[in-house]
This record gives sequence, C-alpha cells and structure tokens, in this order.
Amino acid sequence: MNSLEAAHSGLLPSTDFLLDVEAVSPLKRVAAERRRRPLTVFFGVLVGLMLAVTGSRWSAHSLVSELLFLTGVCLAAVGTLGRTWSNLFISGYKTKVLIQTGPYSMCRNPLYFFSAIGMVGIGLCSGTLSIPLMMIVFFAAYYPLIIRCEEQRLAETHGDDYEWYRCTTPAFWPQFASYQEPDTYTMLPDVMRKNIVDAFWFVALAAITHVLAHLHAIQVLPEFFQVW
Repeated sequence: MNSLEAAHSGLLPSTDFLLDVEAVSPLKRVAAERRRRPLTVFFGVLVGLMLAVTGSRWSAHSLVSELLFLTGVCLAAVGTLGRTWSNLFISGYKTKVLIQTGPYSMCRNPLYFFSAIGMVGIGLCSGTLSIPLMMIVFFAAYYPLIIRCEEQRLAETHGDDYEWYRCTTPAFWPQFASYQEPDTYTMLPDVMRKNIVDAFWFVALAAITHVLAHLHAIQVLPEFFQVW
C-alpha cells in the first residue's frame, strides 16, 4: 500500500480543521478571490471608523488596558515575523512548486495563520476585546472560503502529491513536531522585499490603533460609546 492509499484508508488521519478541499465552482472561486482585497479594505475602514468613535471601558492606564496592549504588540510582532518567514519560502513559487518545508511543514496555510494572529494583535492594541473579536469573526466567516479556493487550485496542479500533503499536514493550526527545514533555500529578493513591506503593516496598524486609543483617553477624540 502506498502513502496515498494509506491516507485514504484511514491509517493516516486528516487534520484539516474543517477546511477539507471541496468542490468550488470556477465562477465562485474567481469571485471569492477578486472580492478578497476589496472586502478586507472595507472591513479595515469599518474597524477604523469604529476605533475613531468608540473608547474602552477600561481606563487608559489600568492593568487590564496595559496587558491588552502588551499582548497586542507581541501578537502583531509574531504576525509580522511569521508572515515574513512564510513568504521567504513561498515568494515567487506560489502554485508552481508545492512547498512543504519550513512553516509549510507544520501547516498548509501559515500565511493565514500568522495573519490571524497579527489581526488579533492589532485589535488588542485598542485596549478592548470587542475589536479583536470582530476581526476573528470576519476572518472565520470569509477566509476559509479563500483557503478552499487556493487549495483546490493546488490540488488541480499537483494531483496526488498535494493530496498526500493535505492528508498529512494540518490546514491551519501548526503541528510543531512535524517541522522540517532544508539546509539551503533559494529565495527571490525582489519578491521577498515587497512581502517584507507588506508584513510591516501589522506593526504600523498596531501603532495607529494604540494612538487612536490614547487620543480617546486624553479626550482629543470624542467617545460616542464605550466597548469592552
């Protein structure tokens, strides 16, 4: 019995976190991927407006507020470094090569995993729990569809190799024990440079979020209502 047959026979459990590759029509796939950036921008503007008119129920210098900010900064940094690390392996390759080393040996979608961490970090820098909760709901509602679309394309391109990878590697939550890395790796500097700039936005947005929270605290910005 080969490895792929073993996976299908149940000897190797699938750990897909409810993100199994399922049939997504070409039209739906194209529509979902085209809407990703506009929807993300729209949601970002919505969160920005909410940050501009709401304050935290915790005082600016309370222990809870300081802990939320500290946690948010750490998570935003993890998101930034994690996306940079993941892009180091995937930049310039995308669907052309099936990457299964580095962060991609622990889960199939490390870019989205670290993006989710960074989003939560940005939200926590507001000194609230409501903002990061909104971000989690948005991510959980839309991005699984994007992941399925991308994984279907990989399955069509790489066939049995991808099916084996899918059956042995978690979709979202990293399996740290399975980590593997090559002794050397070739990256494309121009693509990597652009992705470093892209990842930096997590830190910048975390800082902007904290500044807005501080402006509310010193009553420069009005608070129409407060949230936890």
